Amino acid sequence: MKRRILLISVFLCVIILSSAVMAQYLPTTSSTKSGKQKDVILTPADIQDSYKVIGIVSIRGGEVNLDALNSKLKDAAKELGADYVIGIQYFNYSGYVYAYGTAVKVKE
Repeated sequence: MKRRILLISVFLCVIILSSAVMAQYLPTTSSTKSGKQKDVILTPADIQDSYKVIGIVSIRGGEVNLDALNSKLKDAAKELGADYVIGIQYFNYSGYVYAYGTAVKVKE
């Protein structure tokens, strides 16, 4: 059991660190000329554009499937009208994996 928790923790750390590296390559400006809301961008880091904090989004998953957790985070943030979810954190507790972050809207 301890070995499984350790492996999951290491896996989550690798995912978090790799997403931090990927956040450097994400665009930081939005252009929504068509009127549609673009896809929400997830990042564990802060963004350089000025923004307004909309709220906190959090998700609980029953399995270690980060794609499903990230998709649920994007859906929750999209409902709030957010452009980004910043400061994302992942952790596991009592057999569940949790993800949370701050939903923000870029000021234009």
